[in-house]
Formats: sequence, structure tokens, C-alpha cells
Amino acid sequence: MVPGNTAAFELTVSSCIEELTTVHDFVGKAVAAFDLEEELAHWLELSVNEGAINAMRHGNGLDPSKTVFLRISGTGQAIEIIVEDQGPGFDLAEVPDPRDAENLLKPGGRGILIIRSFMDTVEITGGENGGNRLRMVKQLDAEHPE
Repeated sequence: MVPGNTAAFELTVSSCIEELTTVHDFVGKAVAAFDLEEELAHWLELSVNEGAINAMRHGNGLDPSKTVFLRISGTGQAIEIIVEDQGPGFDLAEVPDPRDAENLLKPGGRGILIIRSFMDTVEITGGENGGNRLRMVKQLDAEHPE
């Protein structure tokens, strides 16, 4: 992405796992517009998908009447991703660590770990319309723009 260029993409989907195809296409458009290197694009897509899945499954309980809002914006120096659901909320500090012995064989619970391992900033707050608001930021290397 060229420093100084800005772009923003927004999408609202229902809380159905089938909507992940729409989310994938949405991320693909943003990645293409930002002209990101392949590895960075992969990790960005994985982070957005994990955030969307968590919002659908844990936030909205896979209730198709509830929605997930996504926003991906770039400034040239960073990419910010917002994922909002309509769920009851939770404390990020209380999410079990999937690396703990009692959690190693559990089939889920690694989404936040994946997101935290790639993103430079990860915050969860209340959403503008209730629910949860996940904010992720990835800083781009100013010396070597992606």
C-alpha cells in the first residue's frame, strides 16, 4: 500500500457460517486494493475470518437474525479492522489460553491467539449499537511498503 493512500471497505452479514464466503470475497477486495504482499494478505484474511467466526458463533450464537459488521480501512501506514456483533459481550482477559495443558486438545479456542500473534493491536470493547467491537490494527513497514 502506498503511504498516504486511504481506502475503506464495509460489509454487514447475517450470523450464518455460509456467509464466510462473502467475508472471504470482501477481504479479497480489500487486500487487492491495498496491494498487499501474499503472506501479509494471508494473515490478514485469517485474522478477519477468525474475528467474523467468533462474532457469528460466540457473539451472536449463530442467530441469523443478528448481524456482523466488518470494516477494513488502510492509511498506508496501518490497516485497521473492526468486527462488531450483537452479542452479550465478554472480557478478553477471561478467554482461556489454548496453550494451557487442559485446553490443548479442545477443538476450538485458538482464534484470539491467532489474531494476537499477527496483529499489533487487539482490543475488544462495547460496540456502537451494543454487542462486542473487536478492533485489530496491523502496522505496515514504512521502509518497505506492502
